[in-house]
Amino acid sequence: MTLPLRVHWRNVSLLLTVEAFWGVSLALISMVAILPVFLRHLGASNATIGWMPVIWLLVTAFPGVFASYFTSKLARRKRMVLLLHVGAAVPWLFLAAWFGLAHRPPPHADVAIFLAVWGAAWVWMGFTIPVWINFIGKVTRTELRARSFGIIFFFQTMMGAIGGWVGSRILGSGLPFPADYALGFVIAAVFMAVGSFFFIPVREEAGAVEEPGKPLQTVLQNAREIWADRGGIRVYLWILFFTTGCFLLITFYPVFAETRFHLTARDSAIYTAVCMAGQMLGSLLTGVIGDRFGYAKVSVIATAALTVGLALSIWGPGTAAYYATAFALGIFLVADRLALYNLSMAFSPHEDNTAYLGIVPALVAPISALIAGSSGALIDRFGFVPIAIVGLIGAVAALGLALFRLPEPRYSFHTVGKGTPS
Repeated sequence: MTLPLRVHWRNVSLLLTVEAFWGVSLALISMVAILPVFLRHLGASNATIGWMPVIWLLVTAFPGVFASYFTSKLARRKRMVLLLHVGAAVPWLFLAAWFGLAHRPPPHADVAIFLAVWGAAWVWMGFTIPVWINFIGKVTRTELRARSFGIIFFFQTMMGAIGGWVGSRILGSGLPFPADYALGFVIAAVFMAVGSFFFIPVREEAGAVEEPGKPLQTVLQNAREIWADRGGIRVYLWILFFTTGCFLLITFYPVFAETRFHLTARDSAIYTAVCMAGQMLGSLLTGVIGDRFGYAKVSVIATAALTVGLALSIWGPGTAAYYATAFALGIFLVADRLALYNLSMAFSPHEDNTAYLGIVPALVAPISALIAGSSGALIDRFGFVPIAIVGLIGAVAALGLALFRLPEPRYSFHTVGKGTPS
């Protein structure tokens, strides 16, 4: 049954409200600049900071692989989505309490506690994200899916830009370190919890229910399906692998630029805000392009933006290039996510496409984590620029694959140009 157009846009407006709150939260706890610079001020080396992308890649990929096992027997998933989003605030309340302590433990204890709790938070989010994406797919119309994602990401990133500005005010307020970051963590946790309750009025029709099989057997079956496919999904896996260099701009470039351009912690928050502005603009453009021309074109935009961002990080002079890099990174991040979510669903042969949303990034996560994690130690040894040049070569290879080898899935062609009757 096709969702009435009126219900579709009502659901989208409620989802926008959720993401407005979450946009502020995600900016204040962003792995783009803010948290790497936070770790640097705690005394962490590049090699230690390099654990951030490793943890993020592994703990977001593998919990999501098993999400479909737990959701396949649920005709409605709104309650699970609500509980998962509210629970995401708990780790940040703990970190706020820890870094708000007046008497500080040794710096190595701070670094260890942060990485452990931050990693646990992303284990939770790794399970949450594919369930959330599948839920959005259920409560929006198929032919408007990419545009709906684009609008949702627009509001999330618009509020993220505001959140980045709030972060810059907090970090420039004169509060002692790390209490200034602790205040940001509290605000992020509160906004997460409050925003989650706007899922409640969303109208969700009962979906198909499947009897879940054994979790590991289901995962292996889905992995075999993907590797046996001779079409676009395997090409897309290579694109994901070659774009691992994005973590150079997310994690290491802000730390490198702080020394190169004599920046402060406040500048890292502005970098995040500019990155969110890039995502805000990119979300609108890629949403429309995805619906009109297909999701493979969105992957072209993502890889082109990453290529530009890495080139700017290597040869761009001054703070103008610093913020231009952040803007290009923002376009990449939103286009990459939109391509990942929609292509994973489009290439999936199953009605419940949660499994592909989890398994596709998980297949490349171990190698990507190894590359991203070793970058910190390599940067300590050789410097940022030589490693960024390697990342740039990978981005160019990904752009070539997206342009010339990535086919448009039939699901995508089926929806392109389709009308929207009520």
